[in-house]
Amino acid sequence: MIPAKDSTSLSLLFHLNSEPWRNAEAYQQTTGYKVDYLSVREPGAAVSLPRPGESPLARLIRERYSCRKFLPRPMRLETLSTLLWAANGLTRESHLNGGELCFSRSIPSAGGLYPLEVFALVQRIEGLCDGLYHYAVWNHAMEPVHAGASFREFESSVLMLPFVEHANALLFLAAVFARTQKKYGPRGYRYVLLEAGHAAQNLCLAAAESGLGSLCIGGYLDGELNAMLGLEEGKAGVVYAVGAGYPG
Repeated sequence: MIPAKDSTSLSLLFHLNSEPWRNAEAYQQTTGYKVDYLSVREPGAAVSLPRPGESPLARLIRERYSCRKFLPRPMRLETLSTLLWAANGLTRESHLNGGELCFSRSIPSAGGLYPLEVFALVQRIEGLCDGLYHYAVWNHAMEPVHAGASFREFESSVLMLPFVEHANALLFLAAVFARTQKKYGPRGYRYVLLEAGHAAQNLCLAAAESGLGSLCIGGYLDGELNAMLGLEEGKAGVVYAVGAGYPG
């Protein structure tokens, strides 16, 4: 029995017990399924809408798709910089009602608490050695975590790695849960996942704008992957991942 005053154990228990279903076929199947949808209208009662407006954003939304084959070609460091900034970068300074200075980022965050940390496994980036890095938000820099780390080293922990083995970057969105849950309790866990979705969509749209393909990934072995990133067990963990590179 979890005490009523314990506002975090239940969400942590869910997180630890929602490892990927150990059925490889579920992650390999890309055809032969039915997409369901809801219709609540009475016959003839639906109101037709005009066509969506044309804009640069609309074009990027159309161009975003799940890419499962990448070309092994170099990527400019500026392109990687844009992807990382889009996911979690600083955007503006402002003052709260009490005059306190705060910094906004590229994504909304419950309470402005920003629980996400971005790790980047990269290869063939011009001016950057292959390896695993942490994105340092405050000075917009890459901090080495494991120099020389290769994509193949993550083969057992990332179930969809064969699809992104030639991508230039595999970006892991990790959360420090207490940053949000210290204020919002169990509801904070849901806010963390919502924020990861915002970051991933920004990444995908920034990739599309740069002529890149992207693939959102939710299938990975949490314990093994978190350990490879050096995350503290039970307090932080990867909640989403996005591969990006040149489509094949």
